[in-house]
Amino acid sequence: MKNETTLNVPRENARHGSIILPVNSYHCFVPETYTELALHWHEEMEITLVREGTSDYKVGQKTFRVRAGDILLIPPYCIHSASEIPGETMLTDSLVFHLDYLGAKSQDISAAKYMRPMKEGYFQMPERIKPGDPGYANIKDAFLRSLDFFLNKPAFFEISLKAELLNVILLLFKNGYVKETTESRNAAENRQQIKAVLQYISEHYREKIKISDLADLAGFSESYLMSLFRQYVGMSCIQYIIHYRIQEAARALEETSDSVAVIATDHGFDNISYFNLQFKKYFGMTPREFRKAEK
Repeated sequence: MKNETTLNVPRENARHGSIILPVNSYHCFVPETYTELALHWHEEMEITLVREGTSDYKVGQKTFRVRAGDILLIPPYCIHSASEIPGETMLTDSLVFHLDYLGAKSQDISAAKYMRPMKEGYFQMPERIKPGDPGYANIKDAFLRSLDFFLNKPAFFEISLKAELLNVILLLFKNGYVKETTESRNAAENRQQIKAVLQYISEHYREKIKISDLADLAGFSESYLMSLFRQYVGMSCIQYIIHYRIQEAARALEETSDSVAVIATDHGFDNISYFNLQFKKYFGMTPREFRKAEK
């Protein structure tokens, strides 16, 4: 599985809003909405408020347990996932929005100093803000106002929504949650190259992509790319590939009537027995059992 491995990187396929309003909201109740939210990433920033309950989250390289009241901050291109804690429930509301909507593409000074560096990953922020942390109440209120404007769409909501989301960003800066990254220039450039690789894979994931091709794209040796991939994603390329293929195959089992063999082949598994083995490892049941359970 060396150079011939087909890579499927979990860029989320959902469109978060429209071209003219790149914002969307998500109301999730675990375990009904999901029991496991597979590792994925997207170009947009995501802010999530945990209304009730608890669950396990992975944001970047950190894994932690969230509780009621926590505010989760997920910057663009950040790998993240969530999973149910057996016997526990969780209720969340999220807003996912593109920083271009807030002016990251503009040529003014606020874009140059704040929005564009945030979009491009030159700022760092904590994975979550807890009740009692500096500015928590104001940030939560601004988030809830943003959510209300988006969901209820009162008169002039387009202006109000943008203003309130900008207010959230402002409060994050004012309370010290967004800071220039302490990583070296070389590390920042490496991270940008990994982003470019992820972007390329997301556009060609159904094609066979050699790791050597990705290394050439990034300007790295294969071994260095593999090392950086583990560093930034938190697992090896091979583990990541299998994880995503299985998740996408499960989606196909739910949404299509294609045979298990066709789905396996279409998602990069040449050996049906290996596909069945890996699927059962992740879901605790065979693909056919999974399809029956989802009907």
